[in-house]
Amino acid sequence: MFQFDTLGHEMVTELSNLIRQQVILTDRRGFIQASTEPARINQFHEGALLSMRQKMVLRMGDDEVGRLHGVRRGIVLPIIIADEPIAVLGVTGDPDDIHPQAQLILRVAELFIQDSMKRKQKDEKVRDVEFFVFDWLTGTKKDERFMERGILLGIDVTLYRQVVVLEVLDLLEQFTVEEIEIFASIQNIHPSMKMIRWAQNKILLLLPEMNQQTVKNELEFLLLHIKRRKKVRVVAGIGASTHYFDLAKSFAQAERAVHATKESGDIVFEHELRLEIVLQSIPDVVKQEFLKRTVAPLKDHQDLLDNLTVWFEEDQSMQNTAQRLHIHKNTWSYRLQKVEQLTGLSVSSTHDVFLLYLALRLMQEQSFSKE
Repeated sequence: MFQFDTLGHEMVTELSNLIRQQVILTDRRGFIQASTEPARINQFHEGALLSMRQKMVLRMGDDEVGRLHGVRRGIVLPIIIADEPIAVLGVTGDPDDIHPQAQLILRVAELFIQDSMKRKQKDEKVRDVEFFVFDWLTGTKKDERFMERGILLGIDVTLYRQVVVLEVLDLLEQFTVEEIEIFASIQNIHPSMKMIRWAQNKILLLLPEMNQQTVKNELEFLLLHIKRRKKVRVVAGIGASTHYFDLAKSFAQAERAVHATKESGDIVFEHELRLEIVLQSIPDVVKQEFLKRTVAPLKDHQDLLDNLTVWFEEDQSMQNTAQRLHIHKNTWSYRLQKVEQLTGLSVSSTHDVFLLYLALRLMQEQSFSKE
């Protein structure tokens, strides 16, 4: 069905710029739906209705202006797709001057509509594939009908073994179909790889069985290309290889891995995760209670929290921490004592040090999720 509210206005504007004349577009009933003169929208154009019924280009001269409702001097041209008139273009001006351009105007309009229809069909197919993959990764029914549905969409589900999740950390709008096509065309991961939009800022890659080092190497190239095109940071989480029937497991693992990339690097395999598995499995209410019992007194001392982060990054080396903070070793020792006083945890106790480290990791996780 012709989309007058979007395509119609776009077409009228483009044609008006091309021929330097006022242009209208009517529906099958002869009512103006798009116009370079907004005041004419929703007015009846009897000449357009006649053009629609006769499937002919008609001149609108002085005689027609005098006897037909809503008509101005010019020409009306039916837009015919697959032998069916779907709309009528009207061009205001001297009919003798405009008529020689009629075929050009019609051809431009038809190309415009055909291109729009192709894009619409492409978008619909992309959405069908996205819905199919969503069902694949979230549903439980994987019968013959499911596999046949995949074949109709060009997907042999038995081929795929692994899921990769790409996440753009600061994307404000969803990837377009055209962008996904470009990314898919330049990738060298695997010729059978499927690239699917997922939520607003994620892309899923469905991969056949393949060498994992190759996956990582080619992912680095793909991420670099996306970063340069979108001017954003992109990270990747890679799930384990599994049976196509259980691909949801690989997807869940890839989601867990991509969550960890915000701290662990741009590309993370799920099997590399250790502490992250524990952190992500802790309910939010438990995390909040744990923070309350450990580092809550430090929330008003951001400098101490930052210093503690450096201390753990330096494997609790007093000397290296003091050097990185550009302070004397004794000054850092004094700050550690203040941490002990505020939290009641001893930096000499392995148990308490672990609690501090865990609390800092949870706080960092919260800050990443807010970003």
